Order: sequence, then structure tokens, then C-alpha cells
Amino acid sequence: MDKVQQIFEKQIETMMRLELFLDIHICKKFVMQDLNQLQSEAQAAADRVHWMKEYMETDRGEMVSQYADVIRKMRRNELLMLHLLEVGEPVHSKIETAETPAKHRAPLKEKNTDMPSKMYLLDYSKSPFVSRTKTKKIEFHDFECDITESQFETIPKYLRGRMQLVELKQFLATEVIKCFEEKYSLMYKTRKAIVNPHDLAIWKEYNVLQTNFPDQKFITQEDIARRTGKTLDKKSYTKLQMLRHLHILQEARSNGVVYFLWVSQANGAF
Repeated sequence: MDKVQQIFEKQIETMMRLELFLDIHICKKFVMQDLNQLQSEAQAAADRVHWMKEYMETDRGEMVSQYADVIRKMRRNELLMLHLLEVGEPVHSKIETAETPAKHRAPLKEKNTDMPSKMYLLDYSKSPFVSRTKTKKIEFHDFECDITESQFETIPKYLRGRMQLVELKQFLATEVIKCFEEKYSLMYKTRKAIVNPHDLAIWKEYNVLQTNFPDQKFITQEDIARRTGKTLDKKSYTKLQMLRHLHILQEARSNGVVYFLWVSQANGAF
């Protein structure tokens, strides 16, 4: 008897579910429009959140860039002040020297003319360092550049393949930027400061090619090959194309020469 009762209860439960399903099916046409509208509004809200996130990231990047610009300006002014202090000489010290007998004068100290590790190209071109035959390696603020994770993600997948951000940043810093810095630290030297015949030949080549793009900074495919000691392979050329996609470099060709122009404006000279 209990089994029969259980069977009837299951039948009743099944019939109630069917009735509920039929009720929902009948109401479907009345609520479908509201459900579609709710889904559309949810998608619009998600899009707004995504746009807001992108806007905040862009705004944060601009603020960081402006902060970096202020720091660079302060650093540049500091270097200029130090340079003026090094090459300048107070008027009163000259008067005291003139009035002091030679036997009482203290021996003159050699002025500190150490070359700073980082300068702007404009300052370097006007500095006494371009007249020195031997100078240490120098970095230039004009070629400061960094690649963020979000910028790297904008590179098409077919172009970057399995390459990681750190590999592209290393190529930019150690190959491209160093090539720019070595080129312009040599090209801006005076003719008399270059005594090595090999450097002199490269110096002449630089100055001839510069007439093709007089207002821009660039290196050639041969410059990179000369620095690395090997021809530009497919992987390195792909990295250059990625830097071109990020608007750090621009490729140009003239008379069979491949040029890579520096177009990044993030850290230009003031």
C-alpha cells in the first residue's frame, strides 16, 4: 500500500512540474522582451566598465609620463648648473689672484671636467666633450623609451608569436638604443677629435647619410649589423617591425639603404 502511495505522490509531483513548465512557457512571450533588454543593458554596463578601465589606465600612463618629464627637466637643469659651476670662475677670485704675489699663491687645482653619464644630444653637441679624442660611453635622454605590458599586447599575435615582453625590451635597450647612442656620440665629434681611420670612415658615412633626413635621428640596417658583427636575421628584423608597430621606430628606404628613424615622442628633448 505504501508503494502505491509513493507512486501516486511521484505522479502528482510530475504533474505539478508539467503545470509549472506550461505556466512558464505561456508567460515566456510576455517576459522575453524584458529579458532581452536586461541582457542588452548588462552588456552595455560591461562595456562601460571596460572603457572606464582603459581610460583610467591611459590617464595613469599620461600622469606617469608627465611626472617623468618633470624629473628629467629637473635633472637636466641640475646638470647644466653643475656644468656652469665647473667651467665658470668667480670674478672676485680673479681679482684676489691678480693682487696676490706669485710666491703666496696656492697651486692651481685642475678643474673637474668629468663627462656625465647621461646628457641630451643638444647639450652634448655644444659641450667640450665633442673635441676629445677619447671619451667614455654616454647615454642620451633623447633615446629613453620603455614598453609597457598593455602596449606589448597591442602587437598582433601573428607578429609577436611566442616572444615575451622582456625579450623585446632587451633588444630595444641593448641593440637599438645602444646603436643610436654610439652613432651620435661619434657623429657629433669634431673632425680633429677622430684619429682612428676606421672611426673616421664611419664618421664621414654618418654625415653623408644624415643629409637624407636632416631633422631626424636614425640608424641603418648596416649600423645594427656593424655593432652586432652579423647580418640582420629574420628574428631581429621581426623585432624591429614590432618596434615600428609601437611607433618607436619608422622604417624608410632610400637609394637601397634601409633606415630606422627614431619617432618615439615619449622622452624627447626639451
